Order: sequence, then C-alpha cells, then structure tokens
Amino acid sequence: MAKVIQSHELDFVCTSLDRFSHETARMSEMAFEGLLMHKRRTLEEARKIGVLVVLESKQLMQDVLIGKESSDVLSTATVVEVTSEIQKIAYSTDKMINNIRKKIEEGVLFSDKAVSELKDIFGAVLNCLKTSHDLFLTQNPVLVEHILRQTEKYDEISRKYAEEHQDRLIRGVCLPKSSLIYLLVLESLKDILWYIRCIAKAFKDGK
Repeated sequence: MAKVIQSHELDFVCTSLDRFSHETARMSEMAFEGLLMHKRRTLEEARKIGVLVVLESKQLMQDVLIGKESSDVLSTATVVEVTSEIQKIAYSTDKMINNIRKKIEEGVLFSDKAVSELKDIFGAVLNCLKTSHDLFLTQNPVLVEHILRQTEKYDEISRKYAEEHQDRLIRGVCLPKSSLIYLLVLESLKDILWYIRCIAKAFKDGK
C-alpha cells in the first residue's frame, strides 16, 4: 500500500488523478440529472466531459510510461491501472448516456420503483467516486477498504434489483422496452462500481 501523504506533498500525477475523479463524478451526476429531468443538453455536456477525461488520462498514462511524468508515491503499475479504470468509467458512463437519451427520444417511462432503484445505485456510484477522490489525495488505506465494502455491497443490491425487475417483466408488470433500457442503465452502473473497485484494489496492491 502506498504511504499516506499530506495534501502539500501531492505530485502532478496524483493531482491529475484527483481531477479525473472529480470529472467522472460530475459526468455521472449530469447523466442522472438528464435521466430524471429529461435534459438532453445536460447529457451532451456530460459526454464532452467524458471525452476530455479519456484523452487526458491516456496522455497521462503515456507520459508516465515513457518517463516524462512520475509520481513520488504511486508506482508506474498503479498509475497505469488506475488511469485505465478511469477510462472504462468514462466509456461506461457514455454508454449509459446513450441509453438515457434513447429513453428520452422514445418517450419511455420508468415506474417509480425503477427510478428509486436507479437512484439508489447512482447514489452509491457517486459516493464511491467521491471517496476515490479522497483516496487520490491521501492514499488512505481506510478509504480503500471503504470502497471495497461499498462496491461489493451495491454489486449485490444491483443484482437483486435486476432479478426483481426481470420477475416483474415476466409477470407483465413492466413493459419490454422500458425494462430493456432500465436493465442497460443498471448494467452500466454495475460496471462503473466494478471499475471503482479495481481502482481501490490497485491502491491496495500498489507499492
């Protein structure tokens, strides 16, 4: 595990990872706002944020690999792993935005229960992303364990929601079109939780 550091000791690599965590959290918040309020412009702004995160994180990874940039507290392997997972988060969020936009364009409605379930998982994603921000700043092992516990907990909850939703579909309570989009959005959120978990594990295993 990397040593715990103070904010004034942060190097360029750590501050860049911190910024990426802020941007992915903002991207997710805007995606959820677009879902709740049917704001297409907000969804497009979120996508633009994702494009920049991917481009800049790829550049950081390349700079670290060629030795142009380095971190005093994180190994090259940890930086590469973390930037890769950040890119996956941005890609999964973009995929989710596509499905939310489809929901808006086709006038698909979600039940109150479906919205409540997605709100629950979105909340977990945002909480874990904000905790990862603190992790990038402090390298605190307590935050690593918190993320690992939370992502495991909400992976199980999201699986439960998916199973219950499929049961409602079979019973004719949910419409096929709305059910498909709901499950695709939920799957993207599950993927994001997994990538955040991988970030925490990279910090835990990093030297």
